[in-house]
Amino acid sequence: MIILAAKTGTCMSYWYGGLYVVIEGWQSLDLHHPKIDELLKSLNVDLLRRYRNGSFHFQKQWFDPKLTDFCGSKDAVPWVEALTDAFRDVLMGEMKRRTAKKP
Repeated sequence: MIILAAKTGTCMSYWYGGLYVVIEGWQSLDLHHPKIDELLKSLNVDLLRRYRNGSFHFQKQWFDPKLTDFCGSKDAVPWVEALTDAFRDVLMGEMKRRTAKKP
């Protein structure tokens, strides 16, 4: 848990919190993609929501369970990386499609 107190932890918390905002938008817009839909079935989604809340809202405890529960998930890091990659691929592909010049 010491990483949460380091500069690396600050960047990680910002990334993870921002990723949850993307999840919220994806779900609010009722968007779908097979790879993303599969990743969003994970129990890590709710743990990430709590992590975001723990990062961006005042917590009395330094290592609040909202933070430590997500960090304790055995597949949290690979899941975050896979979800980030999937969102990047899908959203960048959509941006390219929409901005492509039509012949």
